[in-house]
Amino acid sequence: MGRRIDRGRKRGTEQNAPRKVALVANCLLNQNAKVCQGAHYPGLVSPVVEALRKRGYVLQQLPCPELAFAGVRRWWAVYEQYDTPAYRTHCRRLAQAIAPLIEGYLRRGDEVILIGLDGSPSTGVRFTSSKPDWGGRPNRPEDDWEIQPRRGVWIEELEAELARRGLPPLPATGWALDMGRFDEAGARRDLEQFLDSRETTEGSRDDGPVAP
Repeated sequence: MGRRIDRGRKRGTEQNAPRKVALVANCLLNQNAKVCQGAHYPGLVSPVVEALRKRGYVLQQLPCPELAFAGVRRWWAVYEQYDTPAYRTHCRRLAQAIAPLIEGYLRRGDEVILIGLDGSPSTGVRFTSSKPDWGGRPNRPEDDWEIQPRRGVWIEELEAELARRGLPPLPATGWALDMGRFDEAGARRDLEQFLDSRETTEGSRDDGPVAP
């Protein structure tokens, strides 16, 4: 019985220590949320999960705004089609629901990062899909869109809500799944470089200031 209590105390100590938390785009942990023919993996995107777990991150799945707004039978879409007052209001409500959790992580000293889905009109971090003239009958040829260096609509609204709460911008990157022609090796390399750069940054902070 004493051993059981000791183990509980150890777990309690570990839980009180600062953690590494990764906010992960919904479809990276659930490919079933993707638009039809948009999934590249059965279930979850295992390279993302493996890279994060290897480095000790706790995974927090973000909601999927597109799935909640348009359902599983939605059409493919680009940034301009989701850049509407109704969809932004929807994303803002989701951001207001998830922001207190993120704020709690930051207030307790956790390291929080964001892993989005580059190329996505909603969850793009570095890049989003764009085609101002998309609309009407969905008979566009494959890859008939452009990649623009900007956030997706959902990420814009999430970051705006965090800023309204006086919280700092989260270190963020995107898994390049929706960039047209998916390069898994390149996406893995980009993610690992981002995560390893975080290890270096946090390590230098732990060491304290360096004397000149």
